[in-house]
Amino acid sequence: MTPPNRNRRVEDLGIYEMIWDCKFCGSANLPAKSHKFCPNCGAAQDPDTRRFPSDDEKRAVENYVSRGADLICASCSTPNAGDSKFCQQCGAPLENATRAQTIGSQRKGEGEKFEADAERNVDQERFESEMKRVGVTPGGENKSRRALYIILGVVALVIIGILVALFWKRESTAYVAGHEWERAIAVEEFQPVSDQAWCDGMPSDAYSVTSRREQRSTRRVQDGETCDIERVDQGDGTFREQRVCSPTYREEPVYDERCYFTVDRWIQVNTVDATGLSLSDAPIWPQTNIQRSGTCLGCQREGGRSESYILVLQVEDRQYECEVAYADWQDAAVESTWTLNISVVTGQPDCSSLERAG
Repeated sequence: MTPPNRNRRVEDLGIYEMIWDCKFCGSANLPAKSHKFCPNCGAAQDPDTRRFPSDDEKRAVENYVSRGADLICASCSTPNAGDSKFCQQCGAPLENATRAQTIGSQRKGEGEKFEADAERNVDQERFESEMKRVGVTPGGENKSRRALYIILGVVALVIIGILVALFWKRESTAYVAGHEWERAIAVEEFQPVSDQAWCDGMPSDAYSVTSRREQRSTRRVQDGETCDIERVDQGDGTFREQRVCSPTYREEPVYDERCYFTVDRWIQVNTVDATGLSLSDAPIWPQTNIQRSGTCLGCQREGGRSESYILVLQVEDRQYECEVAYADWQDAAVESTWTLNISVVTGQPDCSSLERAG
C-alpha cells in the first residue's frame, strides 16, 4: 500500500476493467466488470481470480459509477453489484453477503509499462491462507521459524547470564578497618574569556566584537517532483489508474551573522583540598588563601564545595571501600560489624547494601 503523503498530488487517469480466468472451462483474460459470467460456459465469476491486465489489454469503463466492492452471494457465490439487495443469479437476499476481497495495488515509474499479473492458483492461495489462519506454515517457513526460536533462545541465555553477573550477590560480614575523608573547594577567578554566538544571542556585556557570515542552518526547498503510475483494485471488477506525484527537495543553506567576542566571567582555576586517614583526624575545610576579592579582573572567590567520606571494610582476606554519609562515617567505630553484599561473579561490593549488623 502507498503510505499517506499530505504533499503528494494525485491525478485520475481513468477506470479500467480487471481480468479474470474461468476455472471451469479455462477461458482466460475475461473482463471482470462486464462479464460476471463466463461467455463460453456460463460459470459465475470467482472474484478471487481477478488480476490486473497489461497496459495493452486494459479496457476503459465508460460512465463509471461506484457502488462499492461486489457482494458475494452466500448461496451460489455469484458476485453482485455492491448496492444489490438480491442475487442476480439465484435471487437470494444479500443481507449476509461478504464483500469481494481486493488484491491491493500496483505501482510503476512513469513511462514504465505494466504487464499482466500471472494467473492465480486460487485453490492454493485459499489453502495457504487457511493453514496460516490455524498456525501451520510451509516447511521452509517452519525451518526459518525454528532457526529464529533457536537464536532467540541463545539471546535469552546470554541476557540471563548478564543478569546473573549483575545481580547474583552474597551477603558478607564486614569489619571497619579504617576511615578516609576528603573536602575540596574550587577557586574561581574573574577573567576575560573568548566566546562566540549568533549575533542575535550575544550577551550584552560582550566587547571586542567581530563578526562574519556563516551557515546557521538549512531549509528544504522544493525543486521538482517524481511521479508514478498507480493501479488500485476497487473490488467491483475495476481498477482506478492514477498518476501520483510527490515533491522532491534540495537542501539550501541559511546564513546569518556569527559574532566572536570577549566577556569577563568567573572561571575555575584551581582546587584546594584537605584529606584525612583516620576517625580521629576530624574533617576540616581547607584554606583557600584568596588575596584579592571583589569583582575585578584577576579577583578570586570560592566556588563549589565537595566532600566524601570513605569506610575501609575488611571482608575475609579482602578490603573494600564504600562512600557513606558523614553521620554514618562518624558513627562507624573501628572493628564495628556491618553486612555488605558482594557480587559472586565480579567480586565487587554493593555499597548501597551496607548496613550495621544486628
